[in-house]
Amino acid sequence: MVIRLILGSKSDMYFDIDEETPMLVILRDLFYSGDWRNMKKDFEDIQSLYDQIQMLEALEERIASLNEIVYEPIVWTEVVEFLEKYGLTPEKLLHATADGLYELAVEYSDKNLNEVAKDILRFIMRLDKNYAPAYELYGSFLLEEGDIEGAIKYLNRSIELDPWLIQSYSIIGEAYYNMGKYDKAVEYWEKEIKLSPSNTFTYFMLADAYTKINEIQKAIEVLENFRKTSENNIIALYELSELYAKAGNDGKAREYESLILEMDPKSDPNGVEIWAKVHLKKGNYEKVIQTVETIINANPDARHLNLILAVAYIKMNQIERARRIVDELKSDNFWYLYGKREFFDELLTQSEKELCGIK
Repeated sequence: MVIRLILGSKSDMYFDIDEETPMLVILRDLFYSGDWRNMKKDFEDIQSLYDQIQMLEALEERIASLNEIVYEPIVWTEVVEFLEKYGLTPEKLLHATADGLYELAVEYSDKNLNEVAKDILRFIMRLDKNYAPAYELYGSFLLEEGDIEGAIKYLNRSIELDPWLIQSYSIIGEAYYNMGKYDKAVEYWEKEIKLSPSNTFTYFMLADAYTKINEIQKAIEVLENFRKTSENNIIALYELSELYAKAGNDGKAREYESLILEMDPKSDPNGVEIWAKVHLKKGNYEKVIQTVETIINANPDARHLNLILAVAYIKMNQIERARRIVDELKSDNFWYLYGKREFFDELLTQSEKELCGIK
């Protein structure tokens, strides 16, 4: 197809468009952040493509900008076929950058097309051996696949290249934790917290890892440091109460438990279950029912808290109400109910569980 561009009364400029033309726009955006000038430097030895790039650049300058409307969606296999056709390896694209490719890998990952995403990441690592995010994402894929040693290798490489890749420390710590190498998990999570003190979840994982290696005082220090910025975090208070009890400091353990009993759980939605557990153990069933019912009525998304009500109802001998809740959880969210077996085991006797339909 021939398009004749009328650029002025004396101009007879024209441009042939074929099926490969949109691919050049794709390559410009994927590899060169929309910059025709840098792209031309890598295509100087392929005259046919170089001429098309110049014409596309002129088209953009004088008629209209070219963007993703021209080519969406990007199909990676087609990009690879085009590059191979013209002998363009990653090593030959000296002026290309990896940012656009990385975004494409993330898009494929979001669609659960991880093998394609991994292929793109391997291309990136050949294009730019120092592009840290590619190693991080590739390592996370390997971890999902169960290749823990490979994952740790790539993730470590990512933080060698960029020590501020916080997520890599977190993932490596998780990998070592799952391997039972708690001392190594501690090493990476300590680095993560030093770089990013706001990562709440890591404090709890770090404290747990210290507990696993019987470093109770270290676990206490971690959560006490966390409390400097989150003083009224119910989960932290509960964990500290348990840790102080293990350390033989019963006075501190009771002090932190008392703080939980005095708190309003509506100020810490993530701690409602822990708050309720402490009160239920103390026999404060009516208080738990009143508070949790209020929370659920104000927030329909909090229906999972009904399991707390089931325990309180059974303790109050309201068997039918408890059983109704358990039956609803069985039909609507069985796996959530299954995952909370420990909660019921801790608070109910076997006969109480049988009365409300929990086996």
